[in-house]
Amino acid sequence: MNAPALAPGVRFRRSADGQGALLIPEGVVNLNDSAAAIVELLDGQRTVDEIAALLAERYGIDLAVVRSDIEDLVQRLSQKLWLVRSTARTP
Repeated sequence: MNAPALAPGVRFRRSADGQGALLIPEGVVNLNDSAAAIVELLDGQRTVDEIAALLAERYGIDLAVVRSDIEDLVQRLSQKLWLVRSTARTP
């Protein structure tokens, strides 16, 4: 199973006003609400399918649309080397 997680040195934080951001070695990347909701769940344990199901239920959004959005974001973060896609999962 593929369980994406933030790369070493990359952290997710929410400011006091709820704004999500990635703390990266080069600085800070502010995230929109949708991206923050996804990134917050990238823990190396949950698969893309599990994250999609959780967010689809939480926000009442079509599962296929959510999954597509997650895959797109995961791909973009991976290209920037801010995300790793692990195949190992601990029970």
